[in-house]
Amino acid sequence: MIVQNNHSVRSQRELNAVKAMIRLYCKTLHRGAIICPECESLIEYVEERVSGCRLGEDKPSCSHCIGHCYQSAKRLQMIHVLRWTFPRYLWRHPIRALQFKLDNLHSAQMSAGKAEIFTKTG
Repeated sequence: MIVQNNHSVRSQRELNAVKAMIRLYCKTLHRGAIICPECESLIEYVEERVSGCRLGEDKPSCSHCIGHCYQSAKRLQMIHVLRWTFPRYLWRHPIRALQFKLDNLHSAQMSAGKAEIFTKTG
């Protein structure tokens, strides 16, 4: 795997999984051999936001992030795409889908631990 951004391998794996899910969503619902401009712009938006995340190496998965980088409309669109696509992605790429879920669970535990630290000290 070639790491395209300056974040961790886990972050890159999450980005690759999300891009694959958007492509699957577009191919299935928009019924095109190539990706439509709307989905292509969503992929570019996600890449831009993940690569420009201010948390850097400490970045949790986007679903468990404390300060979201996405605009509300794009975040709702991503939630819709991921909820629709994940069961199909699980069927087509079971290992990558499980890695995606495990990364999200690990990230949730890390962010919960950080939240406890902030509440105890403040």
